[in-house]
Amino acid sequence: MVLNDCTICSVYGSDDTTIQARVRVKCTGERITLHYKKSDEITESERVRIDFFDGKIGYIKTYCELYVRRNYDPLILEPWMADCEILEVIEIVQRQKDLRAKMEREITFTSYERGDFKGVIQNISVGGCYFITKTKLECNEEFEFTYTFIKKEYNLKASVLREQNLNNGRYGYGCQFLRLPNSAERDIRQYVYKQQLSKVW
Repeated sequence: MVLNDCTICSVYGSDDTTIQARVRVKCTGERITLHYKKSDEITESERVRIDFFDGKIGYIKTYCELYVRRNYDPLILEPWMADCEILEVIEIVQRQKDLRAKMEREITFTSYERGDFKGVIQNISVGGCYFITKTKLECNEEFEFTYTFIKKEYNLKASVLREQNLNNGRYGYGCQFLRLPNSAERDIRQYVYKQQLSKVW
């Protein structure tokens, strides 16, 4: 398997259930290299469970074989490296089945028709978000908001796809992101991925 846009993975211990390390990944063609900061992060098993996060393919659960070596390249910070060969793909959560992260964040939105209004985002994925507000919006209405997922702050634009009439004068809106920059898509995927890991483990 050739990974397309993978920069991070989770390496499990010998029991296949506990994450031993989250490791930086470098992909060059079919070659996959893992970069370890500490020697105690290295799993000595011949068959290692590794979950890759690929921005184009999705969340890939695998078993791999690792060939660990010392790093002597002064331009690479990690002291240990491992050439990685994927032996078996257990499961792929496809990009089309975008994972969502539950959240509870109050945000100030700006609608072209209504100006600024408050809302609480309840879940988010690379495709869009769902939020609750007391402001009545219309289907296909566009709005924008700013948010920081990893480090960089993004100004995100979205459009209302569906409305849910809730109690106490509140409305829930399922929305689709518009013209999402590639860097924002990458950061959202990594944010959702980390939220999923923290929830499960």
